[in-house]
Amino acid sequence: MKDIPVFTGSHGIATLVLAQIPWSGCGYVLVRSVWDDAAAFLEECLGFCRACGAERVYASWELETLPAEHAYDMIRMEIEKKALPDTPFVEVEDLTEENSEVFLEIYDRCFRAVPGAASYSAKVTAKLLGEEKAYLSRVDGQYAAIAEISEKRLEAVAVLPEHRGLGYRLTRTVLKKVPSTTIELKVASTNTRAVGMYERLGFAPSGTLSRWWKLM
Repeated sequence: MKDIPVFTGSHGIATLVLAQIPWSGCGYVLVRSVWDDAAAFLEECLGFCRACGAERVYASWELETLPAEHAYDMIRMEIEKKALPDTPFVEVEDLTEENSEVFLEIYDRCFRAVPGAASYSAKVTAKLLGEEKAYLSRVDGQYAAIAEISEKRLEAVAVLPEHRGLGYRLTRTVLKKVPSTTIELKVASTNTRAVGMYERLGFAPSGTLSRWWKLM
């Protein structure tokens, strides 16, 4: 299923993000412009997303308020690398062709229900291979968690539920590998477990990136 970059309705224009529907059941409406009736326009977008099989639909107009139930905000958090606590490290291994399928399995299992998360594919792991920016961690010899970073961001941390206590130490470990002296991340406000962990590491909110409203 493909996204619709420009969806023109009777009351406005939006981008419809439909590609995640087969994976998470979620469709996303990125409002670009409303001419007269925002509620009517959202109904148009909702109807199209529902016809494409969406079980849940969320809409955002950056930081504008929409006539729907507020669902969550995507917030930015930041920390100076030198302020990271001296937490014990964990052993990690680089993403390789041999463990890439496990990487995808853990990612899908952990992120499928997370608001705003996008599916990963073999194309994504192929791009990450050799960049030393994606990692896996084991517990008692079994893969238990994954992490991904970029030049100045923590992109993802996912820990299987049965190993949840690993997240704090794994995050601390990979943050030390981020090249930038200032590290940022984005997280849904409703992902309270993740927000709490980042706060314990010393991250502080630095802005709201977008606000999301539940249409269905």
